[in-house]
Amino acid sequence: MEADIGFAPGAEDNPLAVWIGQLVADNVAAHAACRRDFVALRAAVAMVAPDRRLSVTLRFDHGQLTIHDGMIGIPDVTLCGDYEVLVAVANIPLSPIGRLPLPPLSRARTAAWRTTALELVSGELKVYGLFSHPVVLVRLLRLLSTGQPD
Repeated sequence: MEADIGFAPGAEDNPLAVWIGQLVADNVAAHAACRRDFVALRAAVAMVAPDRRLSVTLRFDHGQLTIHDGMIGIPDVTLCGDYEVLVAVANIPLSPIGRLPLPPLSRARTAAWRTTALELVSGELKVYGLFSHPVVLVRLLRLLSTGQPD
């Protein structure tokens, strides 16, 4: 299945939008579990990188994704952090059971999880909507994760 991902006018000039679009398209094409999450999502997610003055809104609608440049409407979940911190979110390893962003058992994958957890605790990464929309956040992390379990 090829992901139905579209860019709103102006979004193709935003490096954050292009990176997210390519990452989601690659993961949906490569993993059946990502396809299921992609089809199940119906939400608006904003990602903001104030250090580079970039922001995008991802509008998921049951198998379709439209990526907008800037903030559009009121998102269900917002991730706010420096560009490198947002890119590091894709390195969070997922557990083999349930594909959840839990601390991994292997030492090789612990560093990426620990780094992101420290960024979250220290305030370098802010997640708005974490408690009101946890399922949306978990599905988003699954779609963005480059460390898919085998």
